[in-house]
Amino acid sequence: MLEPNKSKTRRISIKKSILVSVFIALLILFPVCSYAEDNTTSYTPNITFEYKQENQEVLDNIPNIGCKAAYVAEPTTGKVIYEKNAHEPMYPASTTKILTALVVMENCKLDEKAIVSKRAIDLVPSGYSNAKLQVGEELTVQDLLYALLIPSANEAANVLAEHVNGSVEAFVELCNNRAKELGCENLHFVNTNGMHDENHYCSAYDLYLIAKECRKYDIFNEIVKTKNFTLPATEVYPRNDRTFQNTNELLLSGTYYYPYCTGIKTGHTTPAGECLVASSSYNNLDLISVVLGGQLKNSQGLNDRFYDTKQLFEFAYNNYSVKEIAEYGHAVATLTVGRATKETATLDAVVDADISTIVLNSIDKDNVQSSISIDDDIIAPIKQNQVLGQITYYADGLEYTTNIVASHSVEKLPYYKYNSIVIGDIIFTIIIIILLLIIFRKKKKTAVIAIFIILILEGFCIYAALKESAANSITKVKLVQNPAATEQADIDEMEE
Repeated sequence: MLEPNKSKTRRISIKKSILVSVFIALLILFPVCSYAEDNTTSYTPNITFEYKQENQEVLDNIPNIGCKAAYVAEPTTGKVIYEKNAHEPMYPASTTKILTALVVMENCKLDEKAIVSKRAIDLVPSGYSNAKLQVGEELTVQDLLYALLIPSANEAANVLAEHVNGSVEAFVELCNNRAKELGCENLHFVNTNGMHDENHYCSAYDLYLIAKECRKYDIFNEIVKTKNFTLPATEVYPRNDRTFQNTNELLLSGTYYYPYCTGIKTGHTTPAGECLVASSSYNNLDLISVVLGGQLKNSQGLNDRFYDTKQLFEFAYNNYSVKEIAEYGHAVATLTVGRATKETATLDAVVDADISTIVLNSIDKDNVQSSISIDDDIIAPIKQNQVLGQITYYADGLEYTTNIVASHSVEKLPYYKYNSIVIGDIIFTIIIIILLLIIFRKKKKTAVIAIFIILILEGFCIYAALKESAANSITKVKLVQNPAATEQADIDEMEE
């Protein structure tokens, strides 16, 4: 018979062994428990855009125009519809005035008053277009912008320049600096209005960039489509007879009238030839066109700047249109989420934004190429609108990337349901260890060896059970696609 103290010591030892066994079992269980970590992420709608002109289809029905240089593009995307010598330095004539207007709009309030100086008038030689401004007249900036852009008044450009920056020379420097900021590559101006000078030049592309920036101003858009304008009477000039017609004949009834034209500015000198910066809008497709170096009368007896511009606009609208290429909520993949409840496990990955853009008329939503990338860490739980990956659409040189998100929330399966075998093995092991400790309580060494062997065997069992549990945790992905739509996808099965 054991002595009382030894018996008590033996019971304490058994209790310690049981506690150690339970602790070891919990250590084995710990990696399994880590699978219960919440994997939810925040959701932020997002669209990124890139234009790659080299991937754009080259059409074979491009018009043959007479102007020496031209550039036509859709301003929102920058998609080029037509170009001819677009980056060659050319004389811009009075299309210069759109840069003058831009710098004025950026630096003045429309109701500010400007005073007409003698120098502003004297800088304009006889024979150049003017608005009959008189020395000492006080006119608003808005009225002067109308005079600048409708009758193409050269002295109005100088008045505005002096009002903004004190002198014409300082204002011209401001214009050149602003053009550089816009990305103009071949622009160098020496005056405010485009009177001919060998050192006054820019490219068709440069004028497109300036016009694009100008069209951000409502007052500019309103002025350049105005057909007629009367300069208000002043104390110096009290008559209301200074009425002028827009020089852009695309806006006026007659040979060159174009119903979708919305502006912008003509230009002409003998060295520059016929020039026109124009804009149009039809079926939500806005365009900016620049033509430089045209003839007053081409082989058909028509003015190149108007004739060519109409041809270019018609070419654009006959071949391109604005279409929806992606639809918010459209399912692009179906996921079967591992370790999710049966009711919520099947999940659609849906597009998180509507995307419309300019594409060829032959392209529509059903044949736009796309590529899908699904994140590799998708596990339950998942929140509705949680980002699951990205989709990129390829539409004739335009690439749009947006998120694909969860159509609904996915609930996580309770831990004991997807790891019941592992938990059962661990409980069974603990019971066996306790029984061994009781049976071999008099043979401590034998008990330790037996427990060690049991733990090794149980380790293998738990490892196998974990592998089976992991296999059931894989999120499976199936694409939902149009036959020709999805080019590639990074959607390997994902394991927790």
